[in-house]
Amino acid sequence: MKWLLPFLFSCAPWVLPAQTYQEKAIAAVLMGEAWSEGVQGMSAVAEVIHQRALEKGWTPLHVVTAHRGRIHAFSCLNGTSLDHLIQKFSAQPDYRRALQLAKTVCCDPNRLPGLTRSANHYTRATERPAWAAGRQPVIVIGRHAFYRLKHY
Repeated sequence: MKWLLPFLFSCAPWVLPAQTYQEKAIAAVLMGEAWSEGVQGMSAVAEVIHQRALEKGWTPLHVVTAHRGRIHAFSCLNGTSLDHLIQKFSAQPDYRRALQLAKTVCCDPNRLPGLTRSANHYTRATERPAWAAGRQPVIVIGRHAFYRLKHY
């Protein structure tokens, strides 16, 4: 995966321009969901965000803030707020990488590497939530299993 970093950041300036709230929010969610998986894991989650936005006709911000009651679509938001998550991660060096990925999701999603085969869901590879019952992941990347669900 050494090709992934140059691919994603080939046209990225060394100093990131001002970010939108949407980009900051997506970057924080990428960190919260897949920071431990590095750029490849965060890229895979970014692809799921983009795929859901595409399928639902929503903005990426709407995708990451979606919830049913107190349960959020992205578990890193359960029990916290988006603003708190942004504050928590914005001082981390890897947040800059997450911001670049977020900018790609928002402004040029065709530059995403296509790791997840259009998956629109994921979970830890060791978990089997009810929505994954009877389904096989389309791909496993790191510690996450990615799924393509028809109805959700």
